[in-house]
Amino acid sequence: MLSEDVGWRERGNVVIDGTLIEYFANPARQIRHYFEKEFAQNSRATARIIVIGKVLFDKTGIAEVLKAEALEYMKRSFERPDETWVEVAKYSLWDMLDSLKDAEDRNDPSSGYLYNLALNRALEVYSKFLGVEIPPASKVYCLFRDEGFRKAYMFEEFPDRKFVGLFLNALERSKAENLERVITHIFERMGGFNINGWRLRTKALDSL
Repeated sequence: MLSEDVGWRERGNVVIDGTLIEYFANPARQIRHYFEKEFAQNSRATARIIVIGKVLFDKTGIAEVLKAEALEYMKRSFERPDETWVEVAKYSLWDMLDSLKDAEDRNDPSSGYLYNLALNRALEVYSKFLGVEIPPASKVYCLFRDEGFRKAYMFEEFPDRKFVGLFLNALERSKAENLERVITHIFERMGGFNINGWRLRTKALDSL
């Protein structure tokens, strides 16, 4: 932890006895900024690191203070999005699925890339809609399958088990119809969606 009068931050990596060590050096105000910024994005990444981490040396006591603050972020509930966000999110999922189908029809090599982008977006959208933390892409498979892994990293069980099953199937079997089942399930839980007649009216900028 850096002093509050320091005007910089640093992260780096060093190999010690064959083990890669990743380190972060920040003043406390920067850590608190990460807490708030990540929480607004349905993430508790830094708070989780602070809570799980073991304090080896704390000359000023700030590490224990930040641990207590981080624990509060781990307990806080995320805000649920408003109706406009929900409608825009549903349209974005439909559009991504439609783009994937079009790419597959044209044998476009980018179809695999589009598939994974859409699957990741589906997870983000549905997590925000439910008001839960968005599972990190690198950990989602273990988090969805391994209760011990979830507990070790202080993740709650995802509240929709049917979605978890559909998502894992789509993750393991990259086919457009599996992704479509995921998105269709999300649409059902978010009040339905039909592209025929869909429209969204919002306030425009005031005239000059």
